[in-house]
Amino acid sequence: MRVLLNGINALSAGGRAVVSNVVTCMADLAPDITFDLVLPAGQGYEHWRSAGNLNVHLVRCPANRVLARLVDVYVRVAQWCRQFRSDVCFTLGDVGPVRLDIPHVVLLQQAMIVYRDGTFERLWTSSERWKFWYTRRHFGRMAPHCVAITVQTPVMAERLCRIYRVPEDRVWVISSALPAHLPGHQAPASPNAQMMAVDKPCRLLFLAAGYEHKNHVILPALVQELRRRGLADVVQVFVTLDPSVRRYERDLLARLKPYTDCVTNLGRLSPEQVPGAYAAAGALFMPTLAESFGLIYLEAMAHGCPILTSDRDFACWMCGDLALYFEPTDPVSVADAVGQFVHAGAPPEYGERAARRLAQFPASWEPVARRYIEMLRQCAA
Repeated sequence: MRVLLNGINALSAGGRAVVSNVVTCMADLAPDITFDLVLPAGQGYEHWRSAGNLNVHLVRCPANRVLARLVDVYVRVAQWCRQFRSDVCFTLGDVGPVRLDIPHVVLLQQAMIVYRDGTFERLWTSSERWKFWYTRRHFGRMAPHCVAITVQTPVMAERLCRIYRVPEDRVWVISSALPAHLPGHQAPASPNAQMMAVDKPCRLLFLAAGYEHKNHVILPALVQELRRRGLADVVQVFVTLDPSVRRYERDLLARLKPYTDCVTNLGRLSPEQVPGAYAAAGALFMPTLAESFGLIYLEAMAHGCPILTSDRDFACWMCGDLALYFEPTDPVSVADAVGQFVHAGAPPEYGERAARRLAQFPASWEPVARRYIEMLRQCAA
């Protein structure tokens, strides 16, 4: 059996995690399967080398990302399938060819394919609107011809079946493993000094890059509501925006300048800085409007950090009764949850309950890889 692992679009954090953690594990666990892994050249994968039953192919792509994606899905993936005489194609990046002559499996990670919400879509640039319009349309044409589509949560599975009418028996729910960097036996981190310098009893960590669906735009109205309630003296929200990355983030910081009494920007945090931010935070604050998995919630649980987040299906499934929920588009509802947390604090026995929830996820990538192999064998059959 020979499997083409189509990783040509594995550029997001989720896609890179799959390539980095699952691919070699699959090859080790299934020595009877030959894997041909196609990766984009010049994107940090140059250290990958072929070994045993894993053949690595670094492929150059056109400089224009849009053109590159069109060439891949309409021409090159099918060519690779023929070149390597593949029995199954496993696309690791949401969108692949509409039709292939062999069984096609797709790993769906992009939340925007199944979440549609004008609240954040109105903030997209015209190019982003076009990109997601086309991606959704292409996915809708491709999905009926896939023998399997894998997602990470039952919530994504339900939306996939309902929106694109994919039969339930073609959808595999395979969760990611807990990241290795979560707290274990390492020494506790020192609290972030910049956060600790703010002398307020309630520090809320808004640990998210500046994307429209993260819903940073609710902050000005929230601060006004906190001021009205007399909570501005006890609550500080810490955002992690980098104005050098996107114009949207620069515009956000400009809009937040009048609200520095309640909002502080820490800048983008490195992985090494994240534990210290959690150590200084009273709670994780996530008014997000769409997520495909929500690794940030598991990270907060592992750090023993309470959670205030959106009353949305992805958050409710991930957090259960471990979070305080609010309507993320309503500053009054958000302020109600913040006020409740200020007065009541963390839920009782939060640490023990969080540990039980974390135990429900794979502790390593081996069981994840085994599930992928099982899926590939069934699809080939």
